[in-house]
Amino acid sequence: MKNPFYYGGAVSSVHFCNRIDEIKELKADINSGLNTLIYAPRRFGKTSFVLKTMDELNDQKVKYVFLDLMYLSTLDEFINKYFNVLAKSLEEPTDKIVNFFKSVLGIRPNINVNFDANGVPSFSLALNNEDKTKSLEEVLNIPLAFAKEGQKIVVIFDEFQEIANFDLEAKMRSVIQHHSDKVSYIFMGSKKSLLHAMFLDKNRPFYKSVKHFKIKEIRKESWSEFISSKFKATKKEIDSHYIDKIFELTKGFPYYTQQFAYELWNQSEDKVDDVIFAKTLKIIIEREEDLFSVEWDNLTPNQKKALKIALEKDGKSLYDEQYLAKYQIKSASFQTALNGLVQKNITDRNSEGYYFADPLFEFWCNR
Repeated sequence: MKNPFYYGGAVSSVHFCNRIDEIKELKADINSGLNTLIYAPRRFGKTSFVLKTMDELNDQKVKYVFLDLMYLSTLDEFINKYFNVLAKSLEEPTDKIVNFFKSVLGIRPNINVNFDANGVPSFSLALNNEDKTKSLEEVLNIPLAFAKEGQKIVVIFDEFQEIANFDLEAKMRSVIQHHSDKVSYIFMGSKKSLLHAMFLDKNRPFYKSVKHFKIKEIRKESWSEFISSKFKATKKEIDSHYIDKIFELTKGFPYYTQQFAYELWNQSEDKVDDVIFAKTLKIIIEREEDLFSVEWDNLTPNQKKALKIALEKDGKSLYDEQYLAKYQIKSASFQTALNGLVQKNITDRNSEGYYFADPLFEFWCNR
């Protein structure tokens, strides 16, 4: 029998849990033509949430393009990757796509088309240094050209903070601000400190240009209903207190919660028990061990001390002379270390204090 849970990538509707209110709000923002910034830690399900929203807008003939900026390293790569996803979104025969772009690209660069082994085309532009700036501007304006054809367009940039590496902020902002409500942009990312600097610094081009859309952890009640129904549908059992234990560890993070449910289902013949839960926890921690060890090793000695204090003090009232003395760190160095942990997305802070961005890394550190 196929495992009813899934993790490791964007989840489809059958594996999607809740976010009903957030989807409703984002759909309204898109229909109003708002630009939004969605920040969430890694493994928080923001991509799944956005793509689920787009699926629900499919009956309204909303077209979207999705570009992940994480692995792009040059301006040429950005221009051509963006051009390629825009071209593929047309879902038209290759010759019609080429003719359309020849009609909207004023400088008429050469359009290259390559086919893979399955006959699927990919599109790129022949760029040179003389017309690269103009090509960039025209590619950025392609979504507006779509909109003028009567098509509702949504552009989704994932890991948007990476454009800072291409010196693109000012140019991109100067172009898309003229798209008004005809094109909706969704900017996503997992590096909060970089995104905040980009959108909250009044000296940066994107200052106060978007709606800040915060997504929170999925509630335990929603996970409980989701997990128990999946087990029941596949003739297996899981008591509610095991779901409570999952939530204590994952704090509602979609990736980890799905991972736990997936492995518990795999390990159980017909019912989850204490032995199966302990075995599953051991398996998951062992799989994450290498990643967590690298994160720990990349911390400075003072950041490790600050993290230990945050653990022992549960993130609250951290400037305790007794603890600073215990770990032999001065107040100024402690502050610098805390700031460094936030910049590395190891910790974050709210009105109550500091907390771990990754709940399973917190569990690993405690151990």
